[in-house]
Amino acid sequence: MTPAQHSTNGPDPVLVVGAGPVGMVIACDLLRQDIPVRIVDAAPSTTIHSRAVIMWPRSLELVRRIGVAEELAETGKHIDAVSYYSGSKRLGAIEMSRLHDTPYPFGLCTPQWKTEDVIRKRLVELGGQVESETALVALDNSGDRPVATLRRRDGSEERVRASWLIGADGSHSTVRKELGIEFQGQGADVLFAIGDGPLDGPLPQDEMIYCYNAGGAMGLAPFGDGTFRVACSVPVWNDEDEPPRELFQENLNRVVPFPAKLGELKWTTVFRARRRTAAAFRAGRCFLVGDAAHIFSAAGSQGMNTGIQDAINLAWKLGGVLRGTVDARVLDTYDRERRHSAERVSLVTAKQTSWGLVRQPAKVALRDALVRGARVTGAFQRLVTPLMSQLSVNYASDREDVKADIRWRRKPLGVGERLPVFVSDGYEDGEQGPWPAVADDRFTVLTWSGGARGVQWEARCAALRAALAPHHPVRDVSAWPALREFLGTGPRAVVVRPDGHIAAVEPRLDAARLRVVLARVGAARPEATPAEEAPAEAA
Repeated sequence: MTPAQHSTNGPDPVLVVGAGPVGMVIACDLLRQDIPVRIVDAAPSTTIHSRAVIMWPRSLELVRRIGVAEELAETGKHIDAVSYYSGSKRLGAIEMSRLHDTPYPFGLCTPQWKTEDVIRKRLVELGGQVESETALVALDNSGDRPVATLRRRDGSEERVRASWLIGADGSHSTVRKELGIEFQGQGADVLFAIGDGPLDGPLPQDEMIYCYNAGGAMGLAPFGDGTFRVACSVPVWNDEDEPPRELFQENLNRVVPFPAKLGELKWTTVFRARRRTAAAFRAGRCFLVGDAAHIFSAAGSQGMNTGIQDAINLAWKLGGVLRGTVDARVLDTYDRERRHSAERVSLVTAKQTSWGLVRQPAKVALRDALVRGARVTGAFQRLVTPLMSQLSVNYASDREDVKADIRWRRKPLGVGERLPVFVSDGYEDGEQGPWPAVADDRFTVLTWSGGARGVQWEARCAALRAALAPHHPVRDVSAWPALREFLGTGPRAVVVRPDGHIAAVEPRLDAARLRVVLARVGAARPEATPAEEAPAEAA
């Protein structure tokens, strides 16, 4: 059958292949920016499944851009902590509820199909629609634009010329294979049986727990209605067989330090915890996001969250390029930034998996002693919580290993770090909601006095605002005392990206200098304005 050629009177759309949470998030963000999008998926429109169930604080911050964070937060069960047990002893806990620099100090436990329903509804509100049972079967990336061949359920085919193409089609990505990109990996596969079902027993209702002993490893997460996600390590398994309730119950009896009876399972599968990363996240005008770009152990529930980070990182850059507010070279940073982040997650989840599977008494004793020591000193909360919540993701160009992403001591934020987000008390110009707010479609300049504000400071801020706005919003955040820990005691201008990460820090409120800085970090240079410089700073 000869494929029909797609024709349109408008510009070529961005084609998103894959309509899981990651694909729909990036489609929503682009549509929100008035970018034409088509999103296709080989699967039926509704599939009851529940692979990814945990959304961490940073993901909720990011999906606030597309207007679904609050509805998701109301839909799911809030997880206040993640606790670790060795035998019958509680080693320590990561307490999300103690996070003070995010409006979402909790994890969110929700079946994936419910998460998808919320995002799909928003997609429709923004003018989009998932084209279900429509598979990408071929991709020609040799010309100036990618051309995809799509096949529908009835066998009819269509050739689509896209302005850009985004592969969000999972670990077996057809997009990745068509582009000839290798899926490189290391380490042996680790098998986990996972399922959802009712649990009866004295189990924590607001915590996710990991239990380790000589009999295996098990993780439990509450959905809030008496149903739990249950996951346990299994040595071998036939992929064609669904793990039965008896397998999970045996592991509950053997591993979990609470009496728990499992009811009828709603859904089960076996998950192979592979470590794989695509050799490239970009090929010309094609990008890979989510599981199409990287997969790793399910420990810590990082997969969907890492994919959402991919989606927002790419969406603001691609949307800005198409709207003319961001220089096209910014797209070159996607691979480096998200590759480093994925490799960090892969390392951390692999370490957690291996620690949970140790059996030798000496190694178990060492692991337990290290976790207890970290709990007693506060290091567990201070260092591990930002990693699991993904609040510590850092896009600085010199970050070469995971240690560089950890804030070992309090110091002013630097380039690449996430700007903290606080819940406003409403006293800053009557503003309500997460604060300080930054523009979600262009770079924002935040001014910080580091101390007292006076007439001269206000004049400098006003002049800078006149010189840079409306192309780049300028906001004075000096009245917000919580930022002192993060911005320091000296005056500065902080350039913040649309995704809330810091692009540059300048010690002077100088408009001419900031124009140079904005151009360097990728902001499209606006026309000159009458006020080119703020008044000179006092000596």
